[in-house]
Amino acid sequence: MPDFLGLDAEKFGLTPELARDVRELDHAIGDVLAEQEGQEFVQAARGLLDGAELPADDPRMMQRLARAFTVVFQLINAAEQKEIVRVNRARRGDARNESIAEAIVTLKQQGKTAEEVETILRKLWICPTLTAHPTEARRRVVLDKILSITLTLARKESKGGPNLSGPLDLHGRAESYIRSTLTQLWQTDEMRQAALTVREEVKNAMYFFERTILDVVPWLYEDLQRALEEHYPGQEWRVPNLISYRSWVGGDRDGNPNVTPEITWQTLLDHREAALEHHLKSVEQLRWSLTNSVRLIGISREFEDSLARDLERVKLPAPDLTRYAQEPYVMKARVMMARLRAMLADIDGLRRGPGTKSEIAYSSEQEMLADLELMQGSLAANSGERMAFDGELPRLIRRLSVFGFHLATLDVRQHSDEHEKALTSLLAAAGVTPNYGALTEDQKAKVLSQELLNPRALTPSGFAADEQLLRVLDVFKLINRARTELSPKSIEAYVISMTHGASDLLEVLLLAKEAGLVRTTSGHIESDIDVVPLFETIDDLRGAGQLMQALYRHDLYGVHLASRGNRQEVMLGYSDSSKDGGYLAANWELYSAQGELARVSREANVELRFFHGRGGTVGRGGGRANRAIASQPPGSFSGQIRFTEQGEVISFRYGLRPIAHRHLEQIVNAVIVASTTNPRPDPLHYHAAMSELAETSRVAYRRTVHEDPEFWSFYTQATPVEYISFLTIASRPVFRPGKALQSIDQIRAIPWNFAWVQSRHVLVGWFGIGAALNSFADKPLLREMADKWPFFKTVIDNAQLELTRAHIPTARMYAARVRPVSLGTRIETEFERDFDLATGGILELTGQKTLLEGATTVRRTVEFRNPMVTPLNRMQIALMDRWEKLEEGDDHDPWREAILQTIAGLAAAMQSTG
Repeated sequence: MPDFLGLDAEKFGLTPELARDVRELDHAIGDVLAEQEGQEFVQAARGLLDGAELPADDPRMMQRLARAFTVVFQLINAAEQKEIVRVNRARRGDARNESIAEAIVTLKQQGKTAEEVETILRKLWICPTLTAHPTEARRRVVLDKILSITLTLARKESKGGPNLSGPLDLHGRAESYIRSTLTQLWQTDEMRQAALTVREEVKNAMYFFERTILDVVPWLYEDLQRALEEHYPGQEWRVPNLISYRSWVGGDRDGNPNVTPEITWQTLLDHREAALEHHLKSVEQLRWSLTNSVRLIGISREFEDSLARDLERVKLPAPDLTRYAQEPYVMKARVMMARLRAMLADIDGLRRGPGTKSEIAYSSEQEMLADLELMQGSLAANSGERMAFDGELPRLIRRLSVFGFHLATLDVRQHSDEHEKALTSLLAAAGVTPNYGALTEDQKAKVLSQELLNPRALTPSGFAADEQLLRVLDVFKLINRARTELSPKSIEAYVISMTHGASDLLEVLLLAKEAGLVRTTSGHIESDIDVVPLFETIDDLRGAGQLMQALYRHDLYGVHLASRGNRQEVMLGYSDSSKDGGYLAANWELYSAQGELARVSREANVELRFFHGRGGTVGRGGGRANRAIASQPPGSFSGQIRFTEQGEVISFRYGLRPIAHRHLEQIVNAVIVASTTNPRPDPLHYHAAMSELAETSRVAYRRTVHEDPEFWSFYTQATPVEYISFLTIASRPVFRPGKALQSIDQIRAIPWNFAWVQSRHVLVGWFGIGAALNSFADKPLLREMADKWPFFKTVIDNAQLELTRAHIPTARMYAARVRPVSLGTRIETEFERDFDLATGGILELTGQKTLLEGATTVRRTVEFRNPMVTPLNRMQIALMDRWEKLEEGDDHDPWREAILQTIAGLAAAMQSTG
């Protein structure tokens, strides 16, 4: 059989290894499609590469063709991931750029002593936070099948000696398995038939914890331990916990009415169950490996005494007491397994209501850690150092200390408007003020302060709260229950979307007080949760420093902070700020806000920790996280950082363990290096130049996107945004509740970006930059900034990527759909003018001949994909045109499925959604 599309990656300058994998996969999918659909189908698909006519009146044929191209891109993505692993694995240790070992070498070269390094490490805190933002278009079963093919490709080329786990005759088995899996994939629905529930989103997040994260995180600590021992020999290193994970999945209720208190409770139990089951498997591994016999080697007195106490408390079966009498570590492991199983049994009771705790269950992870450390100490003291400090035992100790019994701390997020509505109702019922929502900001702050100091509950006896108020109050009660019955680590932070004023934070404290999370006595406040403002719009970013300064000076808020260790976490929203003011302006406002927030926090002696709400695309703050860390404002980085991991970014970064390892080691490297670097303050003339550039860009962006009365009509016709709402990829609505498809303000940032990626405009990553660069007179200064200023260099590099991913000939095809034609022509011309100015301006200031000249692999990858992406765009446009001609009574389903398949295919092709 011939290849499917005749793909030749090497012709585009990609590596021979990648080209070989792509050819093999292309041949395999060609075989499967010829078998499943017939050779005529294969020829029809190949013809689309040459611009053949589309079967525009046959939606089922269009859907199958789009599906074929989707599978091709999924396979190419898999092959590229495998190649990333191969390249990084070839660069070992210190030779691998941006590795943990490289970071320790940097500290050594800076002259840091072992004591100084230990101090640095103890200050670091890195917290990736998984979210359920709807940007993953693939089903989990599809991800599993693609992963299986990737692993088979890797095993097939392994040269590590004879395969000791397979049959004697391996010839052709890998090829056969790949074709079998591709057949399964072809016969599996690409699209979900129903929208995801929140519980399903939680399970999807658990998938990445169970498959990857729980195993990869200990690897990073091993990397760090080895690097420290190599470069600082003679020191006894106990590496502190640097990494922890949090999640929004099941806790983020902003705009998602499906996230109820009951769902959040069940999510926390799912977290606990997943953690306990993983720990149980690890202890079972210890049970089979630590078979040391007291007839051959001794054990410590402390361990012996602990085991004796355990056997009095936990009744093991009598035969086991005899069978394993000479194997104390096996006995200890079996006791630990019994205690973990008791905890798992307790979860069933907690799911039904207030539960009772088993007498033998662990009370906390510290109790289990004490058991493991006793085991480790006994081994180390009896010629078992290798078993004590290498292998599953130290990995389990690290895993337990990082993930505990809670797995990932769950954030709760809600929109500030919901708190105001709830308190308007509650304060009126309590006789405090008849219309709290109508008060000025100062009046609100005064009322809230008075009520925070008042020890009484606001809720009057017999008060019948309305549904909206109950929804808000019940969340705070749930947080209190979780912290009491499960763990204080179960929920630690409450994030407030669209924070505009100090009252937004004080409102949350008052609502928390109603649930017992905040306690007031004699003017003193004890608080159990962090209150995290989220600044999202350009105006809010500009006012963030002043707002937080006012809060730091507020007597009651200052006492709240003191009870939380005098640390304030602030979240920065990249998506809405970019939608509000454009890519360049948003990046500058985010950078400026960080600098100002850092300054006012230093002056107030408050430890500031930033939480970066980054999305997958550059327009939503995407790009390489390690470079973003390195380009933060001087003096703004404390060594502690949180950032979101969203949608398709999660499946890319955490689908394969070595990819996750690489992603996390780059972040650890960047955090270590950034925390020890004292960059000079930015030159003031750089700031002045950037302010001018950002303002010019913002004006140009808003003039077209927000102020042109016909722009919304262009957008809804020149992108598939209307059809994106048909996707069943999340429990969260595409549009804000109660809002229709009527304006930019009402659409969420993710579908806003998603639609521009689909139409190949990729507008959100560059529009407005051209006008800014063209109008700025001092070109030598721009060249200097691009060369010497990390922030500006990162902004320009990310814009280069998006300009490269954009494809103007395809974007024109979408614009040609717009009616009246003059509208489509006018706005598309504005885009292309700025595109040309941005491209020319960047080439001039960087001295390059082509975009991404220094990142040739990325550029070549885009060039390799482009010819295959165009058929999907052509199909999508034809299907949208045909959809608009359907009449009432026509069968819409096949047309809808075909359009959705093109959306999924383009998401795979562009390797991003929103």
